[in-house]
Amino acid sequence: MDLKAQVSNVEEVEGKGVAHNHIAGNALLLNADGGIRRLPIPSSDPNDPLNFPLWMKAGIIVSSCWFAIMSLAVIGGLGAILETFMELYGREGYNPNTILLLSTLPSLMVGIGNYIVLPFALAYGRRPAFLMAALCLVISTAGCAASTNFAGHLTGRVFQGLTAGATESLLPLMLTEITFMHQRALVFGLYWSFQTAFSSALSLGSSYETAALSWRWYYGIFTIAAGIGLFLGIFFSFETRFSRPATSINGHVIVTDEFGVTRILDEDEGRAYLAAHMSYDSEDQYATPKLEQSYTQRLGVWSGKSPRAGRIIIEAFRTMMQSLTSPGIVYAILVPSITIGSAVAISLTYNDVLVNHYGWPAKSVGLINIAPMPAAFLAMAAAGYGGDRITLWAARRNGGVAIPEHRLIPLIIPFVTGIVGMLLYAFTADNSSHNGSWAGPVLGWGIFEFAFVCTLITSTTFAAECWPQNPGPALVLVVGTKNIISFAISYALNYMVTAHGYKWSIGVLTGVFAGVFIAGVPIYFINPRWRKRHAEKEAARKSQSSNM
Repeated sequence: MDLKAQVSNVEEVEGKGVAHNHIAGNALLLNADGGIRRLPIPSSDPNDPLNFPLWMKAGIIVSSCWFAIMSLAVIGGLGAILETFMELYGREGYNPNTILLLSTLPSLMVGIGNYIVLPFALAYGRRPAFLMAALCLVISTAGCAASTNFAGHLTGRVFQGLTAGATESLLPLMLTEITFMHQRALVFGLYWSFQTAFSSALSLGSSYETAALSWRWYYGIFTIAAGIGLFLGIFFSFETRFSRPATSINGHVIVTDEFGVTRILDEDEGRAYLAAHMSYDSEDQYATPKLEQSYTQRLGVWSGKSPRAGRIIIEAFRTMMQSLTSPGIVYAILVPSITIGSAVAISLTYNDVLVNHYGWPAKSVGLINIAPMPAAFLAMAAAGYGGDRITLWAARRNGGVAIPEHRLIPLIIPFVTGIVGMLLYAFTADNSSHNGSWAGPVLGWGIFEFAFVCTLITSTTFAAECWPQNPGPALVLVVGTKNIISFAISYALNYMVTAHGYKWSIGVLTGVFAGVFIAGVPIYFINPRWRKRHAEKEAARKSQSSNM
């Protein structure tokens, strides 16, 4: 079948000579007049998530953000009440490093949860995967509240972490499937910023709740909140899985894979992609108009098994390993890993810093999380809206072509602010003079949280674009692996602080942080060359195959 007979919604537009210089991973984000092109192109199907009315998109965004906020807040809010568990389980004979697992182990489980939740969503739909995660969050949080020993408590925390894996794989996928490419930095900015701001707001009350009620009510309140999230998910988190037909623009084929990632292919790449995928899809989806589902129909829990579900999952894990050959993917893993690891490490120390070094009452420790709230929204403006503006500016300077490496430019902001925040915290945490101001560590924490959110926004959007062959699995690898690496970083800091103090330990962490970010400079130049060589090798391989 001819290529153009295999695609629908064909849009022929004028180009600027870029059609013959395509490198996999680049995107024709601007048209010939300099206007923003809406990619992927919506189909004529009313059930296409890109065609959802505003209230449906808003429902998906709100329910996703609610789940993300509650799951990450209950996981990350333990730092303010950690001393309570040190006393409780210390009397039972557990050492501090073991008790710290209550706070650090869930971060590791978030990473592992990515590799469980997302494959399920690919095979059986986004909606059932999300509802299962929301239900498990309610059950595991209630289990923590009712736990009678350390083992039971830790088990509940493990399952909280596993279900929270949806926040960094499934939910970003759902948001990707209802937005256009030029909107994604802003949407991810809103997503990560609201997570940080509202989870910080909830953490404000954790120490007061524990002091006034008990630590069990800390989990009890989150159980109620998670139940509300389950309610929102049932009625407003609609299925976003959609088999999007390919489209043709200016000699290029635009396809969207099972992970919601849009790719710009030249004609040869497009033929190869369609040959590999079209035979598995029902051809009548391109010929006959579909009826719009009613609201009641959309409330169904079961979305049906995906075509080629097993093949998709196996191929995804294979591609995850293959994507590690990309310098950009390795960098996209390391940057958020060091940032998250540093954030978790600092969160494990501020209870001791404020109570034992600055004389704060234990019930007031949660107030340190006031600082990250405005920082999160400033980060959204800087890396979300600002990141999109920078990408469009760079694309205009590049003949309308956006390259994935343009997404690295906004990392300058978290690089500078992250170093400032960590050093400020490091040099004021000890309060060795006993007359220092608590504003030092509090402000340092707030500045670093700004860098933290900026990094998440930028690295997520970069990771979604920098692996040209199959970006979806690469994105899963990035979001999953970063939590595993960050666990090792945060867990190691406790031993470093015990041996060397805050100034030396966080100073070393700052040096590692700076080194990882600086590596982005050579990556900016190396990764485009790698993508070009990779594309040439693929073209040579296909040429050899066609001549056999």
